[in-house]
Amino acid sequence: MLNTKNPYVKHTINIFIIILGCFIMGIAFNIFYEPNNILLGGFGGIATIISDLLAKVNIHISISIIYLVINTVLYIFAVKTLGKTFAIYAIIGILTYSLALEVCKLPSVSDDLLLCSIYGGVIYGIGIGLIIRFGGSTGGGDMLGCIINHKKPKISVGWVTIFVNTIVIVISLFIYGLNLSLYSLIAIFISGKTSDLITEGPKSIRAFYIISSNPDAICSKLITELHRGATSFEAYGKYSGNHIQVILCLVSAHQVQMLKQIVYDIDQNAFLFSVSVKEAIGKGFHKLEKRKSFVIYNKKVKKPNTTVSNQNFTTSPSNQNSNLKSENDLLNENILVNDLQKENLQNTTTPQNDTNLTQDENKVNKELTEQNNTNQNKK
Repeated sequence: MLNTKNPYVKHTINIFIIILGCFIMGIAFNIFYEPNNILLGGFGGIATIISDLLAKVNIHISISIIYLVINTVLYIFAVKTLGKTFAIYAIIGILTYSLALEVCKLPSVSDDLLLCSIYGGVIYGIGIGLIIRFGGSTGGGDMLGCIINHKKPKISVGWVTIFVNTIVIVISLFIYGLNLSLYSLIAIFISGKTSDLITEGPKSIRAFYIISSNPDAICSKLITELHRGATSFEAYGKYSGNHIQVILCLVSAHQVQMLKQIVYDIDQNAFLFSVSVKEAIGKGFHKLEKRKSFVIYNKKVKKPNTTVSNQNFTTSPSNQNSNLKSENDLLNENILVNDLQKENLQNTTTPQNDTNLTQDENKVNKELTEQNNTNQNKK
């Protein structure tokens, strides 16, 4: 949306851009899509499928009329979700786009399906991007995308449009065949990515630093209207020599224009700058996922007491103030304990072995004595 002091001028310019975007979409549809039977996708694609099916039974209804009818329910829901201003812009977009489909009847520029899919997708995406960037909608997939993006800002309008259009393409496989459906899918994907580029810019997340004399009002608007958190901290302006409040707020690129508008409406003398954020993890952005790790976490181990030959062998840590041991220390300690236990076992079994040995010796001596006595008697 455009920043201007006069709200009537702002709305007038926004409406003009929305109308311009609708006619750009109408031109792309009539010179690239319709002559080559490339399916539009979204609610427009549904309207096209219904119109073609009705034409086979000699019922001719314009695509624009069907498009208006199937957008009615979604429009009512959008009014409740996105507010009156969006509702006004959306109804202008829906009516203008329906008109552009009828008015912009231009000859085809090429019969190459690939070229028409690529260039048609780029031009059509530019039209969608302009409409969404200035707060409007043409209904169908992009209106549904605006509703979902309002609830879930991390889901972009372009991706919602691609998803809805893909469903339409799957349906079209059974009506138009595989070849045209695949070319239609290329056009839909390109238009969705182009609209994302126009609407959001090349970066998806931006961090804004805002310096204003009315930070509380700005933070309140950011929280209630953008559903974004804001952090304020004190700073000292070297030039002014005053203590100031700095607001930090992270927004998706789709919300950049709305943030600027909020700041401008509250404090036209505010100073703000933004930086690109490579990644944001937390509520409202990407979730922090728990992943398996191969890192070994050392735990505090209770020191064992081992008795060997009536003597106490107590293992003592190398560092009494340390609560954690390295893996090598733990391994060495375990080896020492095992050795001590073996030695203890051997020592505890030694008396029994000595007793057994003494008994064997006595038995042998007794046998030798008896044998000697026998030999002497013989002699």
